[in-house]
Amino acid sequence: MAGDPFQRYTEATADGQRLLLHGEFRTSLERFQDAYEAAAEMEDQQLIFRALCNLSTARLSLGEIREAEKGLREILLKTEDPQCIFVASSNLASSLRRQGRLEKALFYAKRALRACEGLDNYAWKATCHNLIANIYLNMSYLDDAVAEYRFALSLSQKGGLGTSSPIEYIKENLGYCILLKKRYRQGIAIILEALQISLANGNTRCVAECYQDLSFAYMQLKEFKRAEEHGQKAMAIGGEKDYKDIVKNCYYLLGEINLLMGNEDTSDHYFGKLQELYPHLATLKDFLRTFDVSNIINLKNPF
Repeated sequence: MAGDPFQRYTEATADGQRLLLHGEFRTSLERFQDAYEAAAEMEDQQLIFRALCNLSTARLSLGEIREAEKGLREILLKTEDPQCIFVASSNLASSLRRQGRLEKALFYAKRALRACEGLDNYAWKATCHNLIANIYLNMSYLDDAVAEYRFALSLSQKGGLGTSSPIEYIKENLGYCILLKKRYRQGIAIILEALQISLANGNTRCVAECYQDLSFAYMQLKEFKRAEEHGQKAMAIGGEKDYKDIVKNCYYLLGEINLLMGNEDTSDHYFGKLQELYPHLATLKDFLRTFDVSNIINLKNPF
């Protein structure tokens, strides 16, 4: 059984997908690598393409943005498999979004949507509209983003997805977008729903994002103790699971929160940690201690 490459491919892929949903991105990458090696051993081009798409998804989740793009454009040129076209296009869109290349990201997101239009997979369709909404959010088209998030939720309901993924991510993103519209109590309520679903699903990544968003929201409401508590929870998970973007955002949030509370030494510690990540921006810490950027920052933008 251990020598059967197809079974190894199938088991490794299933393991990788399960780990991905739970936010265990590094281990997920390792299992997808095992699946790729099994597909290569069989010399099955279609399975190789699917394995490469899965590797790309894990790398994106780990923040390896450029590495995640490798091979995806070649896949789009060579395959007619809707699953591969969907994953390759959506991953390219996600990578380009994080690089700030938003128009190109939107192009690939819409290509991903076309790939799954003829398929009876509401999770994929909802994921596409969530991705398009994320791009609109980065463009600061907040009303368009809200409309896309709500449509993604309606598709999820139509498809009978219940509380399965990607519901928690869509709700978390919608809640955060509502926060940017300065409707803080409404946004918090939606994020708390996402948090409960994430906890029930064992989705550690989304749990961390919810805590991060709640920290931001309570900071805006000047409920600083609550803001600090949630920021610390997000950073603890981010540090444990190697979610580098969460940790980075929490350095800023906790630095700003403590500055507003008058805890200058603690604020200096967090802003100093953030400064270490940007050695080329020698005045970043001093800038953040002097200017309040909390009303213009977008935690979903490249930082």
